Amino acid sequence: MINDNFECYLCGRTGTLHRHHCLHGIRRKAADKYDLTVYLCPECHRRLHDNGDGDRELQKLAQRTFESRYGHEKYMETFGKNYL
Repeated sequence: MINDNFECYLCGRTGTLHRHHCLHGIRRKAADKYDLTVYLCPECHRRLHDNGDGDRELQKLAQRTFESRYGHEKYMETFGKNYL
């Protein structure tokens, strides 16, 4: 989990939160394996899925987080797409 302080990563709300995979589609399974997720409030989560609001920011965050742990080469080998 990238943010584990139990507040929405995008707006800071607390309360009911959803776990969101920062990388999705064919990359979701690997995002799960490396815990590249954040908490989002229901409103931000809905906006993200409906309009893409914040999606690119979270993809970049996931890549930076992964690369800080494992490096760029392993990131590209694992995910195959550069978001930075």
